Amino acid sequence: MTRVRFEQLTLLAVALVHVVVQLAHGYSHIVADVPNTAVQWVFILTVIVVLPLVAVAVAFRRDVRLGASLFAVSMLASFFFGYLLHFVIDSPDLHSNVVGEHESIFFHSALNLALIELVGFVSGLLIAIRKR
Repeated sequence: MTRVRFEQLTLLAVALVHVVVQLAHGYSHIVADVPNTAVQWVFILTVIVVLPLVAVAVAFRRDVRLGASLFAVSMLASFFFGYLLHFVIDSPDLHSNVVGEHESIFFHSALNLALIELVGFVSGLLIAIRKR
């Protein structure tokens, strides 16, 4: 397997894990009754859901470095968005404000989302730097 193919597959694997964790966290929002605002939905759909997948497509079809760079940016932005809302800012999204039987899935899915986004950022950044 060539190095480029390995880098493309790495981005794809991280993106797929990210989608799975996103789905789990989205489910936790539903069952824990934690709504998102319209502005949050726009950010979630464009930056957190679509942009990483577009970045992977760019890495496969056009330019690995550009795709990896877009992927790193999307993962970093996603990380800060989730980190601030789930762990810092006092809002309905703050994990400690979620109470009841679904607080555990909410917390753990938010934590896993932050972790996979950090992995995605580092992976994308390392691939982009190596492709220089």
